[in-house]
Amino acid sequence: MKKFAAVLSIAVLAGLSSCSSPDAVYAEGKALYDAGKHAEAIPFYREAAFGGVTDAQLALAKCYDFGRGVKSNPAEAVRWYTQAALAGNADAQDNLATCYAEGYGTEKNLSKAFRWYSQSAAQGNAFAYNNLGLCYRNGEGVEVNHEKASECFYQSAMQGNANGQYNLGRSYYHGLGVPLDHEQARMWVSRAAAQGHQNAAAFMLDNGWQQQQ
Repeated sequence: MKKFAAVLSIAVLAGLSSCSSPDAVYAEGKALYDAGKHAEAIPFYREAAFGGVTDAQLALAKCYDFGRGVKSNPAEAVRWYTQAALAGNADAQDNLATCYAEGYGTEKNLSKAFRWYSQSAAQGNAFAYNNLGLCYRNGEGVEVNHEKASECFYQSAMQGNANGQYNLGRSYYHGLGVPLDHEQARMWVSRAAAQGHQNAAAFMLDNGWQQQQ
């Protein structure tokens, strides 16, 4: 009788989340994750992800990506980034693009990386704008176009993204896609350095620039 009761209790506990909406299940998982209980959050994230909650799909992808609460699994990370990206999540699109750019968890495909960066940037994602700028600057998945690269860096920089600020500053410094202007270069690189961007700080030091407020 005790054995039966124990089995019944496990079954009841296992079915608790099924009585809640996928959004509510995700909220439970996020609360656990935010409390540092990463491993305990995984079943909730997974159930909500299968239930179609885009935020849960992104969260689960990041867990597999960075090995938080579960063993790192690049292929699973890509799987869930893809689900969230297809649903229109801009952060997932940016992360999925990076996976294609680096061949992480999937075959390297610069054309796909460019397409996903473009979709994410179209939604205003600052990280994607910077990454899209790099694609244009380096000719990765698209022909080199310094004007478009600088436009992307500007969009990223204006949102306060340190990488975008640094790259925009470098564009002004070398006159790539924008007029050569060392004052503009110093302003943008300084803003990046103020956020702790190490390459920006080194760039300023190399040029003997003082950080602007």
